[in-house]
This record gives sequence, C-alpha cells and structure tokens, in this order.
Amino acid sequence: MSAAVLRAEGLAWTRPARSGEAARVVLQDASLAIQPGEMVAVSGPSGVGKSVLGSLVLRLREVPAPGRVLWGDRDVTALGARALTPLRARHQGLLQQTAAILPPFCSVEESLLETLRHVCRDRSAARARVREVAELLGIAALLGRRPRFLSGGEQRKAGVARLLLTNPAFAFVDEPDSGLDPVSQHEVLGELRKAVDRSGMGMLVVTHNALLARRYADRRLILQEGRLHAS
Repeated sequence: MSAAVLRAEGLAWTRPARSGEAARVVLQDASLAIQPGEMVAVSGPSGVGKSVLGSLVLRLREVPAPGRVLWGDRDVTALGARALTPLRARHQGLLQQTAAILPPFCSVEESLLETLRHVCRDRSAARARVREVAELLGIAALLGRRPRFLSGGEQRKAGVARLLLTNPAFAFVDEPDSGLDPVSQHEVLGELRKAVDRSGMGMLVVTHNALLARRYADRRLILQEGRLHAS
C-alpha cells in the first residue's frame, strides 16, 4: 500500500469557555489515515467537531501536543505559516465559510485564477483550466459574476471548482452537498469522486447524507464523543 497522503494521530481540541458556557472537549485522540485515491466520508451531529477536525488536518489551527499531522511523509505539526505556504496548493480545503473561498469584490473567474497564480504562470493556460473545471461543474455561465449574485448552492459549486483546480494530493471538503438540490448533490459528489479516481488524491468529505456517503465514499467514519469510529 502507498504511503498515506494524510495522517492524523491523537488529535485533541477543547473549545475554550465562553460567556455562559463552560469549556467543552471537542476532539480527543482522533486519528485517521487516508490513502491515495481514497474518499473517506465523515458524519456526526452538528457541533460535534467535524469542521475543527478539518481545520486541524489542514493546519489552519495549531495542533495541540501530543497530536501530529503528516502530509505524505512530511510532518507539518509544528510548521509555521511561511513554511506551510508552498505546501498548501497540494493540500486544499473547502470549508463552510464561503467568504474565505470567494472574495466579495472579485468575479468567480478572478477568484479561481488567483488560486492558480502560484502553480500556473501561463495566463491563457490558467483560464483554460478554469473554464474546463467550471464546465465540469455546470457553472461556466457564472464565471463573470460576483459572490453576492450567486445562490448558496452556486457558491458551493464555485468552492468545489477552486478545490479541484490544482489537482491536490489531499482535500478536506466540508458538506459540499449543502444548499444543493438532490440532482446537484449527486453531480457535485460524482465530480469529486471522478477527481479522486482520476488524480489519485485522497479526500475527506463531511456529509450528513448517508445515501451519498454509501454511494461515493470508500469508507465511512462517524465522529462521536471526540473520536473517529468506523461506520
């Protein structure tokens, strides 16, 4: 078996106390490994910590000791922002915060071209790649629009397009089916599945839709009481 594209060991996270709320353990000893060409679905109730898990494996948060995160054979647990920057094109995330995905004053096309800026210097080739992915997801007609003129589902599709552009080694996708009608849900999950099969990337997908998880994922996990369990 090939080396895992993503490995997380002993991840823990405690949500700090807030006004009227005590501190709460969100993750404790959560571990997983994702192989090349593998799509893994994770589910669990809202607020259980799935998005926190994604932010840790993407190194958008500091990883509390003794937890570890490895991208391929590279231990990135303690790397700072500058050291992580050149690695991020190969380790992508689609989170729920769509504002971070689509800057409000740029068109969809401009946002997607910016994603390719560090990996494709040829502007014409970059535009062709953006058009190719947009057509796959059925959003080519939206490339000239700004985010405020998109529905929530259209923003999700644009976020998926951004994620697929760079052919990452690993991707964390937080509820790609959110805000989409049933037909579009299958279209998006189907394109993600094809991208995994075509490129050999590893993917961790959060979804509450058990049918989609069974149809498209190789394995299903559930996050419960801070730990990941086979579903």
